[in-house]
Amino acid sequence: MKKRVMGFYYIIFFAIAIMAGGCSTSDSSDNEVIDIVDTGDIDSTPSFEDDFNSIDSSVWQVASWQEESLTSPLRCVVSNGILNMTFRYDSATGTNLGAAIQTWNTFLYGRWEARLKPSSISGVLNSMYTIDWGNGNGTKQEIDIEFLTFAFGTGTGKVHFAVHAAGLASTNTNPDISLGFNPSDDFHVYGFEITPQHIAWIVDGTVMYTYTYSGNAITINSPYQLKFNVWSSVNWVQGPPLADTDCIYQIDWVKFYPYVAD
Repeated sequence: MKKRVMGFYYIIFFAIAIMAGGCSTSDSSDNEVIDIVDTGDIDSTPSFEDDFNSIDSSVWQVASWQEESLTSPLRCVVSNGILNMTFRYDSATGTNLGAAIQTWNTFLYGRWEARLKPSSISGVLNSMYTIDWGNGNGTKQEIDIEFLTFAFGTGTGKVHFAVHAAGLASTNTNPDISLGFNPSDDFHVYGFEITPQHIAWIVDGTVMYTYTYSGNAITINSPYQLKFNVWSSVNWVQGPPLADTDCIYQIDWVKFYPYVAD
């Protein structure tokens, strides 16, 4: 059941934004309409896509190191065209066992889309994000989509969006964005559009939140890798989850549509 989110709603969003000119972003969970002037467009054909019929080692680097959790390729496995990333809290050792996968290649402006289904078990974080790590010497410019599973309930759920960079003030949704459904019940298409002027986060074809570089501390201007990971922490994530239980984050496909300057 593969599907693509088409780009027509960006034209509609742009037209509304021009008529509304003068609104600005905030940390509100309400969807925002702001004045955006871009000098380019998003190509309708993806330059990168993966249906995860397997993990192509020339495309993806599967983590085997310590980050927020102890990662392993054993917890990053494809089955029936779905990438399954597993987090497990090992009660015998008190260890957070997680997983992460990231592109070898770097990207910059364009639109990312991925069909995702986070874990239903409370106390884990499932993410899709960009990072300019640069072997530890990068800008640490980062754009986040993060699911904190404790925020899921019957027919309800939230998603966290953020922008970070080393030494600069971050932007985080606060409160987080209400979705009107439980993200762990089924797959949905999540993504972000990154241009020289703004970032727009999209869920199932709807722009949910927009960040403009003008008036904010961070401008995305460095190539980055795309990354998915699963982890837990005591405070913000309200972990660990139920001990010795597999908490599975599923990724059906991912696509990148490049930005084309006029």
